Amino acid sequence: MLPSYDPTSLRLTSRFLAAGLSLLTVLGPTLQAQVVLKAQPVVEVEDSKAKKAKITAPEKQDLSASWATQKEARAMTLSVPAPRGQIVDRHGIPFAQNRAANYLALVMPYMEGASDSQVTAFARSTIDKVNKALGKTWSLSDDKVLMHYKHRRWLPLVFSVEEGLNVEITPDMEEKLKPLLGSSLVLQAAYLRHYPQGTTACHIIGYTGKTRPLPTGPIVDGDPVFEEMEGREGIETAFDSDLKGQAGIVNVLFSPDGKRLSEDVRRTPSPGRNVVLSIDYNFQKYAENALKRHTTGGAMVIMDVTNGDILAMASNPGFDLNEFVPGIRQKRYDELTKDPHLPLYPRSFRGEYPPASTFKIVTALGALDSGKVDAKTQFDCPNAMEIGDRVFKNWNKEGEGSMNVVSAIKRSCNTWFYRAALESGADYITNMALRLGFGERTGIPLKAEGEGFVPTNSYLLQHRGHKMLPGDLANIAIGQGMVLATPLQVCQCMAGLGDGTRIPQPRLVLQIQDMTDRVVMAYEPKDRRRIDLNPEQRQTVISGMVAVVNGGGGTGHAAAIKQAEIAGKTGTAQWRIAKDQNLAWFTGFLPAGKPMFAFAVVYEGEPGEDISGGKKAAPIVNEVFTNIFEKAPADDPMLLAMKEVPKATLVDEASGGGGGGEKAARTQTVRPAQAAAPPPRKGIGGFFSRLFGRQ
Repeated sequence: MLPSYDPTSLRLTSRFLAAGLSLLTVLGPTLQAQVVLKAQPVVEVEDSKAKKAKITAPEKQDLSASWATQKEARAMTLSVPAPRGQIVDRHGIPFAQNRAANYLALVMPYMEGASDSQVTAFARSTIDKVNKALGKTWSLSDDKVLMHYKHRRWLPLVFSVEEGLNVEITPDMEEKLKPLLGSSLVLQAAYLRHYPQGTTACHIIGYTGKTRPLPTGPIVDGDPVFEEMEGREGIETAFDSDLKGQAGIVNVLFSPDGKRLSEDVRRTPSPGRNVVLSIDYNFQKYAENALKRHTTGGAMVIMDVTNGDILAMASNPGFDLNEFVPGIRQKRYDELTKDPHLPLYPRSFRGEYPPASTFKIVTALGALDSGKVDAKTQFDCPNAMEIGDRVFKNWNKEGEGSMNVVSAIKRSCNTWFYRAALESGADYITNMALRLGFGERTGIPLKAEGEGFVPTNSYLLQHRGHKMLPGDLANIAIGQGMVLATPLQVCQCMAGLGDGTRIPQPRLVLQIQDMTDRVVMAYEPKDRRRIDLNPEQRQTVISGMVAVVNGGGGTGHAAAIKQAEIAGKTGTAQWRIAKDQNLAWFTGFLPAGKPMFAFAVVYEGEPGEDISGGKKAAPIVNEVFTNIFEKAPADDPMLLAMKEVPKATLVDEASGGGGGGEKAARTQTVRPAQAAAPPPRKGIGGFFSRLFGRQ
């Protein structure tokens, strides 16, 4: 329903290289430090336990020197890590970018005849001046200094390190260091990941970490100039091979005494490819903000019914991705992992919850499909029902009389659904659940997606030696007991019901682009499976869902918005019984007459909190979609398409066999149509040019 990504709107092109990023720019002090040394006089360093040692600065030499003129010269082939590709939303709004950073590094000149103590004294003297200027306590162990001097003195040694993490030199710090910067003290350039949206979509985007520590032994061909990064979570790891790019290669020639004679850039670093998500930044932000305001733990998923695009997949609480750049400090990581609200946990696609009364939609469809129940079938809705040797209760302590499926959905009557499931048999209910995508991963490209669980007769025969017992089926009928689902699975089910003929494959990534704007991989919309719901049965269920929000006595009135008619279903589940914690759900789609957006919200109650889907989850849906519609521009294709959606025609529930006389909306069985594509939106062109201050 939202426009698909337009490749012309994201101009992350070869202007990056044309803007002047060469290996010499990246290496900066790494290669140029040796040039600075050429202009320096001979200096002396004195150690209390050793005689003075001469530090000989290399004399200026012809950079055309080669193996022919310097037979004992040493050549190195170094790798320059490439900047990672960007991760952006469907309109080009960046979630993950790169920026240049500087670290402070020591350059070890060649010290003829120097003892170990003289070498370490030189390093300490240089670092002490820095610490005095900045008020720091940075240091390098003697072993590290000596190892570096022996094997890698040609390359800078970063020492602005705290808790094992490189510390970036800020502009203010750099200003204080200006008198000290020179031959032995340089700023070492590197790329850092940057997450401009902070916490937004943090569980989707993920973060990076060091591929490996920098080598410390003798230099070998291919050693990196600075630390390489790799994806550790989310899209960053799922598409790491696309994002990481191709490292550059430079050959550098040094004389035996450490003079740089020449360098030859053999290959410039090629930035990684850009990953374009289906996520809409605004949808995601509205969902996250609503969850923050209303929950201490919860999730919301919004999907495009027509093509399966995941427009928002929010989990609360979250965390700031920038805390993981260049790495996260152990104390902070411990705080995050020990937080009882689990901010690192992606509830929206990994959390497995009892779906509660949202599952009654599945039970209703299964019962209707069985033929044992139809739109006019009447069952009583008492406050409790005895099944076997157990009593199963309704949420309402008062009996509600006889009702049909539309009224049962509207009032969410437990006892009606117990009876409908028992009449139909377990296979019809569980088969419908599997048909609608429960009990299996959706296939999004994020690791450890929750699978959920749907117990079947075959499973119970294999693992318990018997088919499903009546009590088990009663629990499953109302989304309790053994059945589990992720918010993404519940939303996927609603997308399937909204369409009626197929479940769209949930799509999180639209395409991959290279640096020339060429689409190297496009993930086209596709059907996950055909479901071909009976149109009349589907219509009956949707009528009940419209009544939930719009009918008298419906349990989801708090979700209603003025811009569109919502078909929905509330749910309240026992969850962590020992802690007296329950769940609240609200799920559905809109507009009811021509579904465009499917959604699912789960609210995690606090211990002892009195909650329900109508009181806790439904208001979140109201807030999110109100923001979506009110803050969209007047010419937005979404709003224009909404104007074409007919209002549902109200019908008497009794006409479908229901009792109670409540009015419910009967929706039209209309297959959603794609909205016209809008004009291309302004992207984030010239990112790399702006990053390096060039046009």
